[in-house]
Amino acid sequence: MAVGLLLSALVLAGVLAYQAYDAARSHRAMAETTVEEYATFAAWEYTGTARRDLHAKAVKPGLDIAAIHGGKDPTAPFGPGAVVDSVAEAWGWPHEGSWDYFFRLDLATGRLDRIGPVTPGPEELRWLRDTLVADPRAAYDEDWEQGARLVGPPGHRRLLAYRIYPGAREGARTVYGFRSDLGAYRYVLAKIFDVVPLLPASLTNGFTSPEFLSVTVRGPGDETYFASQSRFDSPYAAGDTVGAAFGGLTARVAVRPEAAEHLVIGGLPGSRLPLLLGLLALTAAMVVAAIFQLRREHELAVLRADFVSGVSHELRTPLAQIRMFAETLLLGRVRSEEEERRSLEILVKEARRLAHQVDNVLLFSRAEREGMRLSPEPADLTELLSDVAESFGPLAAAAGCRLELELEDGVRGWVDPVAFPQAVINLLDNAVKYGPAGEPVRLRLARTSEGIRVTVEDRGPGILEEDRERIWEAYSRLERDRESPVAGSGIGLAVVREVVEGHGGRVWVEDGRGAGARFVLELPAEEGELARPEVRVPDAPARATAEAP
Repeated sequence: MAVGLLLSALVLAGVLAYQAYDAARSHRAMAETTVEEYATFAAWEYTGTARRDLHAKAVKPGLDIAAIHGGKDPTAPFGPGAVVDSVAEAWGWPHEGSWDYFFRLDLATGRLDRIGPVTPGPEELRWLRDTLVADPRAAYDEDWEQGARLVGPPGHRRLLAYRIYPGAREGARTVYGFRSDLGAYRYVLAKIFDVVPLLPASLTNGFTSPEFLSVTVRGPGDETYFASQSRFDSPYAAGDTVGAAFGGLTARVAVRPEAAEHLVIGGLPGSRLPLLLGLLALTAAMVVAAIFQLRREHELAVLRADFVSGVSHELRTPLAQIRMFAETLLLGRVRSEEEERRSLEILVKEARRLAHQVDNVLLFSRAEREGMRLSPEPADLTELLSDVAESFGPLAAAAGCRLELELEDGVRGWVDPVAFPQAVINLLDNAVKYGPAGEPVRLRLARTSEGIRVTVEDRGPGILEEDRERIWEAYSRLERDRESPVAGSGIGLAVVREVVEGHGGRVWVEDGRGAGARFVLELPAEEGELARPEVRVPDAPARATAEAP
């Protein structure tokens, strides 16, 4: 048997080695995905800046000039001689002839006025008139007031920008704008790449965008309008659109493969296969050496594992609360003396509960021959469960859950002041562990025709019908939870059942409202008086479990 176990351990080590290799491969894939997300972010940043700057520096100045010189009023004179100087000064164009003409179209009469050094032919004027009438009404919604198109044959594209006045929603009267070359467009696109940081400085370590990124901007027909000097093939690339309002431009941003190492903390992970093979070989050697020790250690290991799994589950909750409130006091996060005192009270309370758990461990060895009885006392269950929720609330909050209380006032009954709260805490802890973060855990208390009912409801995966009896057995866990990262010894619900049945009650689990599971504790009670339950003495093994909550 020992040899079989060791061989199984060796097989398990091989499986774990493969899992580690697969995890390393997944890690690299995740790192590469991260770099691709950075490329997506850079493309989004570039196109967003392009929309802003193209509008501000390549489209709006010309439209404003056309508006100032008669574009808004179809009856006013259009295009005085100052237009040329105004445009050159506003746009900062370093060369003449960069603009072709300005135009104004009266939508009511169809009259088209224009001024500029380029005289469009009859076909172009007809196309211009048809485009200005159809484009604002067909290509954009009624909230759209301006746009730009790239017109002309490939290789000789021109920028046609226009604005609707006073707006389609208010009833447009005129469309005015200009046609120019793409010098301002290309200048803006290049300037963005040279000046604007497309990724946060915390990622680039002082490098500029041209050092680790390349950008290519294309328009209709896949014609290139800007391409950075740094060009390289990269698997880490993403694209985004500047928008139809700016000629349908699209931008593709690629990350230099060599720079990807600097964008991911720790760099792109390398292959761990040689290391894993070496560790697997070392494990095999250690397994062979352990064969001679396993038989003698096996019994002790089993006893120790059972002890640790049982005791650690019972001690974890009070230890976690002691640590939480101790750190709160140590870091000075209390806001008042009253809050500080309350934290100290909880520390003392949990320390006492922890001492009680230790006493239970010491008594565990005597459980078979001595037995342990519950000691029910009359108690205000509403107040008792409020205290339980208050003490457990920080742990629920730390796990990303919130408690919702629905406690009926004035409910009283006979309960053990230590064991019964522990049973409720076990249910709350179970709900928090298996419920999704951000979802509520509901604690209810109410009188029923059968007695007193306490329910704990979560939004977790729920419990199948065939598993609803087995979960109450000691050291039992569902198959779906055995490989999960959620820790558990499998005795929490067994403790709940023993405590409740020790009070003469019963427990069960049912479907929650909509999703999850609802755990129900029902205690006997008689209306109008406190009914003291007959406390039974369970069988010896069960007694030991019940007194080690």
